[in-house]
Amino acid sequence: MAQTRQKKNVIRVFEGFAGYGGASFGLKRAKRALTNFDYTIVGYSEFDKYASKLFDANHRDAKGNPIKNWGDITKIDPNDLPDFDLFTGGFPCQPFSSAGMQMGTEDPYGRGAMLGHIIRICRVKKPKYILLENVKGFTSGKFKPIHDQLVKDLIEMGYGTTEENTLARVVLNSKDYGVPQNRERLWMFAQLGGLPKNFEMKPPEIQSDLKMADFLDNTPEKYLYLSDEQIAHLKVKHHIDSFVVKTPLCFDVYNKKIKKDGYSITITQPEHNSLRVIEPPKKFGKDKGKEIVRKMSVHEQFRLMGFDISRDKKNCEINFDGQSYSQLSKRAGNGWDVNVVGILLAHIWRQL
Repeated sequence: MAQTRQKKNVIRVFEGFAGYGGASFGLKRAKRALTNFDYTIVGYSEFDKYASKLFDANHRDAKGNPIKNWGDITKIDPNDLPDFDLFTGGFPCQPFSSAGMQMGTEDPYGRGAMLGHIIRICRVKKPKYILLENVKGFTSGKFKPIHDQLVKDLIEMGYGTTEENTLARVVLNSKDYGVPQNRERLWMFAQLGGLPKNFEMKPPEIQSDLKMADFLDNTPEKYLYLSDEQIAHLKVKHHIDSFVVKTPLCFDVYNKKIKKDGYSITITQPEHNSLRVIEPPKKFGKDKGKEIVRKMSVHEQFRLMGFDISRDKKNCEINFDGQSYSQLSKRAGNGWDVNVVGILLAHIWRQL
């Protein structure tokens, strides 16, 4: 008797604070890794016009039509939304980040209050699953009461009975999963009715010898390079004796040191201006022996955010929509490492 092929479980997804669609890119990876998994994005929320244009350039529904952007999450009436099984959201991290002002829900820009809108929507829609992301500072110090309120709200909404079976948490670092960026992010997952017994949030780490140098463009564009005067200024300002290196390394501007472990520091928004790439001096020609320092290219930033982009840039997983260096760097700094997302989602769904 022929075996009946099991129908794939199609997860309906609403992507909050979508950016370039980090959850969507991660779901594509999870779908490749799992045999009985499929998904559809039923809507997303993004109020930044450049971010939403980037999302639309990269994601369509099954019929090739644009996915509806519900816009500013603070103005969404959850009763108007289509039903969905999974809510994903990397709610703005600046209120809880060491790079931000650390003002939490008292953040004058209102970003810290965004978590309340996630709860407001999920309280009505009751998705079966919730996946949230933030910086690791969200669970510590003066922000712990906000985290504890999240757990309390989830219990009241039926996502568990205790903190342990309501909200799974783990801090994952990109460099532990094959991408040489030191990027620590807190991931939180809840399931309606409570988490499965013995649920383990952390995927097995992936051993890799790859370093930042392996993720750089073959031929970086000339505009990225600092002038001799700019390099001299950088040395004086940050008390650096020399930028002469034997292999490409990352200069941590914020901490004023060259990262000799071969990893990139965390990709951040361009206004933080936190890193530079140092290249070995040329061995021949008129520039022989000169120090070489430059900005990181857009393609390099997105490679370090887990995207499949060849070093000659001929094959690129993401459509950049012709956007500027500044806008795309902002998206990378605020985005999800899609490699980590795919690994995490596949790991979670294997246990459900």
